[in-house]
Amino acid sequence: MQKSLLYKSIGILALILLMSMTLGFVNDLIIERQQRQTTVENNIAKSSTQAQTVTGPILIIPYAEHYTETVGKDKEAKVIEHQDEGLFYLLPSTMEVTGDFAHNYKKLGLFKALMYQFNGDISGVFNLNKIKIQTQHRNGSIRLGDAKLVIGLSDTRGIDGQPVLHWGSQTLPLKQGTQVSLLNTGIHADLGNIQSEQSTIKFKLNLHLRGMQQFNLIPLADNNHVRLRSSWQHPHFDGNFLPDTASQHIDSKGFSAQWETSSLASNIQEKLLTGLSHNAGNLTLEAISVGFIEPINIYSMSDRATKYGLLFIGLTFAGFFIFELMKQLRIHPAQYTLVGLAMAVFYLLLISLAEHIGFGPAYLIASLACIGLIGYYLTNVMQSTRYGVAFSAKLGLLYATLYGILISEDNALLMGALLIFSLLTLTMVLTRKVNWYALTNNQ
Repeated sequence: MQKSLLYKSIGILALILLMSMTLGFVNDLIIERQQRQTTVENNIAKSSTQAQTVTGPILIIPYAEHYTETVGKDKEAKVIEHQDEGLFYLLPSTMEVTGDFAHNYKKLGLFKALMYQFNGDISGVFNLNKIKIQTQHRNGSIRLGDAKLVIGLSDTRGIDGQPVLHWGSQTLPLKQGTQVSLLNTGIHADLGNIQSEQSTIKFKLNLHLRGMQQFNLIPLADNNHVRLRSSWQHPHFDGNFLPDTASQHIDSKGFSAQWETSSLASNIQEKLLTGLSHNAGNLTLEAISVGFIEPINIYSMSDRATKYGLLFIGLTFAGFFIFELMKQLRIHPAQYTLVGLAMAVFYLLLISLAEHIGFGPAYLIASLACIGLIGYYLTNVMQSTRYGVAFSAKLGLLYATLYGILISEDNALLMGALLIFSLLTLTMVLTRKVNWYALTNNQ
């Protein structure tokens, strides 16, 4: 092999290394913009509302144990009355949650955050026969106070309108606060005295709740049935309970899903009641969770695209190199460099346009601009319009394939591997009969 060919090969490898550094700078810019997006989302959450966690309802019944104590003997004996106070906590026997989600965006400059609004009902039954408070003294008697129903909400700023509680045959207003340190923030309703002769009582709460990114529900009843739906096409079912497989349905119109959970399947009730009794602080409980994610996030998509950038540039340079050898047409390193820079600038155009018009249109415009520029340039470099158009067509096919890989959430790795294998196969098939020694001897 002549020295000129060796020097050309080394030069091309050096150019590929230089292009990788250029792509690195572009990728750093994408990461910086992505971090800015995260900062904006956090700022919007601070000024609006965050991810929501709904805990409850929980029936809280204050009680007092009255008892007497005799002090002294005979004539000096005195009877002293005592009263010990406490709280009794009762969880629902059954709880049914049904609702749907609406979505919108809050913007701050070029950046935006996905918001949701939950519109639904929380209903169920309390078994009042479970209200059994043991006396701690031999002559003690229990008197129940005015009860209240509390619902924990992680961010009450998200409440829309004035929620109303239907408690048995009564309609009661809800007030701010839970007065329970474990739940921290939330709402409550004053129920008055609970009639002990009632065995069960139904409740229903209509709730309109705004949040961001994730909705969490603590299934704390003995039996829980949850049905959720939305027009959002890309839910992320997370948390400790997945929806029933038969009920889960996701299509172009949105999603619907159902959960059936029992207190026997987790220790939520035990942990919650223990935390309430001991006046614990924050407590992490198992939850049903639905996340609302954007599969075509412009920054994550652009970051993924740059990971294929070096492959594309390397393939283009390899195509030039083979073309040089087979057509006996010399291409200057400066021309390699300009084509590589044009391909690197594609990613800069992509991210800058995507912030204004979205990823799909930005990808189309940036790729057409890049392909058009390179095609126009190559018609002169290769001294043939036909070769220039052919290279542009192949480059367009590569960019179209890359777009398909980027928007495929589940098959991206498989499609990327197939692309690389297909290109390698095509190169080997086209050059299988090439006498490389003869070509290099002609250089």
